[in-house]
Amino acid sequence: MTRRLAVGLLGMVLMAACGSARTQADQDKDGKLVAEALRSAYSQGSAFKMDQQLLILGGDIPSGQAIQVHATVTNGVLKNDTARFAYKIQQGQQSATYDMLIAQQQLFVKSRSATGWKTTALPSTTTLYPALRLDLVRETVLLARTISAGAITHIDAGFAHKYTVQPAPDQLEQLESIAVQGTTEDQFLKTARGQMDIYLMVPGNKLGRIELRMLGTDPSNGEKQEVLSTLDVRPAKVSSIQPPSNAQQVAPADILT
Repeated sequence: MTRRLAVGLLGMVLMAACGSARTQADQDKDGKLVAEALRSAYSQGSAFKMDQQLLILGGDIPSGQAIQVHATVTNGVLKNDTARFAYKIQQGQQSATYDMLIAQQQLFVKSRSATGWKTTALPSTTTLYPALRLDLVRETVLLARTISAGAITHIDAGFAHKYTVQPAPDQLEQLESIAVQGTTEDQFLKTARGQMDIYLMVPGNKLGRIELRMLGTDPSNGEKQEVLSTLDVRPAKVSSIQPPSNAQQVAPADILT
């Protein structure tokens, strides 16, 4: 090993050691930087694509079996608290595509085979697209338990700083769309885990990607869900997104039926 390489490796070790004992002030500074990038992405308008894997075990599902769902979005747009996208679900050999729209804290859905729209409360459906909820992601960053320093890395769009965020319990509940309180909340938090990696592009610190991993068990039925959601974002000019004038209000569980 050459002396130059040895010095380089030593420097990497020292940087890692320094990063493991971050002050709260440093974390707050990085948190504000990431939060501002998230705010800019939705206030100025963005185009996005999304890939999400959902694995469900336990509960009413027979032992040894699981439900695996793969959802993708290839051409979505968002601005402020609204979004418009086509949501394709693949489960085994079956697939279905839905037109979706987010506005006024409601999710609007229309199956490609249907003529009318359905709608339900947005917070109850976050598990369908947690990384897309940029307002909630921003809140999660500002209230995070910990935030890492920005490590330089590479994504499809180019070089970026990667910040790893450990969500606080309240935000984890919202990201997983699991309504719990009292003793059931304690049960949920014993098994709930989450990590969010947020990538800011170099140079400019514009939001480039969000990767979100979550694990949680619904205490009401013992159903365990694992989520891996990836959202790629780029600046775009987005026109006003208006909700459908006539949509049938349904329960969250019926929004895709």
